[in-house]
Parts: sequence; structure tokens; C-alpha cells
Amino acid sequence: MSGGAMSDLGNHPDIDLAGLHGSAAERAATLAEIRAAFEDVGYFYAANFGPSQATVDAVFDQARRFHDLPDDHKRTAYQTTDGSQRGWIPLGDEPAYEAGTIARCESFDLAMELPGESSAEFGGLGANLWPNDLPGFQDTVYGWYLQARHAARQLFVAFAEMYDLAPDTFTRFESERSSSMMRLLRYPPNQGQIADNIVGISAHTDYEAFTLMSQTAPGLELLTREGVWIEPPVFQDRFIVIVGDMLERLTNGRLQATRHRVNDTDWERLSLILFNAFDADAVIAPLADFVTVDSPAAYEPTTQVAHINAEVSAAVANKG
Repeated sequence: MSGGAMSDLGNHPDIDLAGLHGSAAERAATLAEIRAAFEDVGYFYAANFGPSQATVDAVFDQARRFHDLPDDHKRTAYQTTDGSQRGWIPLGDEPAYEAGTIARCESFDLAMELPGESSAEFGGLGANLWPNDLPGFQDTVYGWYLQARHAARQLFVAFAEMYDLAPDTFTRFESERSSSMMRLLRYPPNQGQIADNIVGISAHTDYEAFTLMSQTAPGLELLTREGVWIEPPVFQDRFIVIVGDMLERLTNGRLQATRHRVNDTDWERLSLILFNAFDADAVIAPLADFVTVDSPAAYEPTTQVAHINAEVSAAVANKG
């Protein structure tokens, strides 16, 4: 936890984000821990990032309810319209983030409810797709999404302040219209059906700013800043926080997106993922604070949606 106590997690950075809401000294110490974890290792475990553990447990309970449904029932929330990632993503529909791989996973995806909006951008601006006749699912899952997005905005502020930047340095790129998706992923047991090209999800970096991750069982692997693949232990009372492509670009590589993958396992695994993104049309380029004579801008300007579309199109093409 905050202050360097890592007895439960060995050498994995373990940070109590309650320190962000403490005294000025406690906040400064927590900011320093976050910066060191991101720069030296590439990720950290976050305790007390926002929503209560009871609400996290409730979301996992609802995820199990959904994934236990017959496929015909899940299909009531199946999105077939191009350009939108909402609702049920069946087995076999996940893109291949590395050529030649096949992902063995399914998901229920959602984002901000904006029923008055319409867009062909990736993720789409509009309404979510919810399964029929699953009482409590929508209220629990979407309620948690709103809580978590509120907490994520506080982390955007923290990431700015840990570099002595204005608190709104990153939040000015995002609003309720951001491309921030949440996924309730299920990785089924492989039941001995093993192949070299079958994975849970192949190695990739996330296309957004940063990601919050929780898992019910081992399977996730992270690539450290030293280039070593590690399997982080499972702790239900903490989220793993990793850097995405957009923070790497804004910080001109000071922060580097955390490459990660999921193994195909002989046990079932559920995960709760929240991608914290910028608005689709937000122009992302290295900030002047991170550009110097010795460290010139290493990235061309792009928008959040252009980056997502390019990466997803490449991943879809990888499926052949």
C-alpha cells in the first residue's frame, strides 16, 4: 500500500489511492509512487481507486449471470451494425492483435449512454445494448461504470500533477462523449483443445489513455519496462492500472504503453476492464512540457478515433 508497504504483492508496485485524498504530504507521496511505478515498471496495483469492493463484486456476479446464459439469450444484446462495439461479442469475433493468432474469449461491452447521439465512429455514440430479461444487470453494471469513470477522472488529474502540470492537462481532452469502453470478458476453459496459435487475447497495447483491470483467475501477462513478461498475481481488492497509447503520445514517450496478453488456460477466467479514453475528435500530440531539444516530438498528431480505427482495422485484417 501507499508508503512502500508491498508485503502482500512482493515486488509489484502496490499503491493505496486513498492517499490522493489525504493531506498535501500524503497526496504528494502517492503521486510520486504512481510516477515511479509507471516509469520504472509500467503498471501498478491500485487499492481504493473509487467504487467500493462490494460494487466490484456485484459487477462480477452480473458478468457471471450474463455469461452463463445460452447464446440465444445473449444474442438479444448482439450488435451487428458496423462501427459500434456495444453488447455481446461472441467467441470468435475478437480481432487478432498479432497476425496468425485466434482469441478464445467473449465479452459484454458498454460505454456512456447517449441515446440522443449518433455516430459511425468506433464504439459509436448512442445507446448501449442490454440483454432481455436479466433483472438488475443493467442497473448494476452501468451504475458501476459511471462510478468508475468519475474515479478515473481523478486519476487523470493525478497523472498531470505528478509531473507538476495543471490539473486539467489530460481531462481537457475528454468528456462524457469519450471513447471510454468497459468490457466484461470471459475466457472459457480450453478443455484440452490446445493449439499454438490459440490465445486468450494476443499481445497488444491499449489504444486509449489508461486502463483499469481486474481478474478472477491467473492468465494475464504484462511486459515490464525491462522487457520481461510477468504474470501478475490475482487480488480481488485491487485493480491493475496500465498505460495506454494516448498517454504515451501526450508525454512524448515518458510514459510507455504497457504491452500485455492473456494466455489460453484450462480454467475459466473473468475480467473487468475499463478503458479510459479521450473524446473521439480530440487531437493528441506530444505536449510541449515533454518536448525538448534532446527529446524532440516523437509522434505525429492524431485523434483518438483515428488511432483506434487504424489499430482495430489492422487487428481485424490479421484474422484473415
